Amino acid sequence: MNTFKLVISSPDGNVFSGDVLSISLRGIEGELAVMAGHIPFITVIKPCNYRIEMPDGEEKTGHTEGGILTVSKEKTTYLSGRTEI
Repeated sequence: MNTFKLVISSPDGNVFSGDVLSISLRGIEGELAVMAGHIPFITVIKPCNYRIEMPDGEEKTGHTEGGILTVSKEKTTYLSGRTEI
């Protein structure tokens, strides 16, 4: 499977930065998942638990208080309030 660059930033700095297979979380329209090649978009993220699938099969989970998710061709950036991995 293809990977993409994911950066998760909080007011305290970067919480995560690396190549991933997918990230799943809750946007204002409901549950969503981003994978490599996703069309560019921006959405508000609601407070939720999220899941990141790593290339080696590992799964990272965390909780976020919400924020803004930006998906572009170059990378996906999640600007959050409080976030834990």
